[in-house]
Amino acid sequence: MAKVEILTGAERQRRWSTELKLSILQEAFSADGTVSDVARRHDVLPQQIYAWRKKLLPPESPQTASFIPVSLIGASECVSEGSKRSSARPRCKDVEIVLRNGRLLRIAADMDLEVLSSLVACVEAA
Repeated sequence: MAKVEILTGAERQRRWSTELKLSILQEAFSADGTVSDVARRHDVLPQQIYAWRKKLLPPESPQTASFIPVSLIGASECVSEGSKRSSARPRCKDVEIVLRNGRLLRIAADMDLEVLSSLVACVEAA
């Protein structure tokens, strides 16, 4: 004989009116609500709330790309980092130098040439 299980708990609601769905959506996506908490309170799955949102609410318009004004700074000018740095000296753009041995050397664009040449010699000799 087959085994039969009889469920005697409160019956779950299967059909939801559009007004009730919209009120649940408003509650779930309010500033102080979370979808999981609202779903538990109304005995539905969180996925169901997201499906209702997709079906009932108009889709958000996608962000369109736009251009912003840009100004170029000459190669000899440095960019000041403002309050981030404690020193009064403005920070210049870094320069990358690939040496013969394949090593990469990153230096400040305003580094002294004598210091740079001795640094390159040391790194290539190592």
